[in-house]
Amino acid sequence: MTVKCRSVYPKSQTKEAVEVVAHKRPKPRKVEQKALFPIVLALATIILAPQVAAQAQDGREEGPIEIEKCRTIDKPGSYKLVNNLTFTSTDGTCLLITADCVTIDLAGFTITGPGTNLILGTTTAIATQSSSSNLQGIAVRNGSISNFTDGVELSSADGSIVEALRVSRCLGFGISATGIVKGNTVVGCSSHEGFGISATGIVTGNTVSGSGTFAGMAIGQGSTVIGNASTNNGVGGEGAGFGIAVDCPSNVTDNTAVNNFGANLVLNGDGCTNTDNVAP
Repeated sequence: MTVKCRSVYPKSQTKEAVEVVAHKRPKPRKVEQKALFPIVLALATIILAPQVAAQAQDGREEGPIEIEKCRTIDKPGSYKLVNNLTFTSTDGTCLLITADCVTIDLAGFTITGPGTNLILGTTTAIATQSSSSNLQGIAVRNGSISNFTDGVELSSADGSIVEALRVSRCLGFGISATGIVKGNTVVGCSSHEGFGISATGIVTGNTVSGSGTFAGMAIGQGSTVIGNASTNNGVGGEGAGFGIAVDCPSNVTDNTAVNNFGANLVLNGDGCTNTDNVAP
């Protein structure tokens, strides 16, 4: 927008006189601006430099908290493994979560337990523990777990996310969670009566084999169960050996359950949607 200014001339001067004086005056303002520019630039650099440094420092502080050994996680935040973890105790949990809003990224590393001998004790790779109501906002992803009684046990949390894990050689549960269980592989778990995956919520893209004396996958009521594969579970065990057992009503679509010790697909109750499943 253009702003028009109205000139006011003193009574002792004519418009022409003013124009002549203005024409003959030097132009100190432009010189002053040129002279001041380096000074202003230097001052701006001095003032802004600490702010930029502080922002960079804040950026580093907001990154994931590094996990180098088994520990209790009692504060909200994002955590990330920076090496493989080995849990040597014959009882207890490697990573115990006691706070809401915790994300653990295994970053492709492995958490290894001491073995699966129940006589020695019960061990868990990752578990939640709540003193009152269930925890909220827990996520565990992207890595491997082996040689524990239970792999991931988030039964005391709601709305959890468990994805992209490979769990093997566990004795009870491979994965137990309520929320989203997606893209996990459970192999060779549950020589004792238990499940490869026990979950309620959205359960999709998981593979369970050679696990689950009771069931490869046991799914709670009101779940969406899509695109999972459960094969060769319960073989040689003493349990039911189901492939996929679902409590109705639930949406059960595009799953594959074959070569399991017991029934391949079991829908408990009424109201389940049973669509395009391969379960002879």
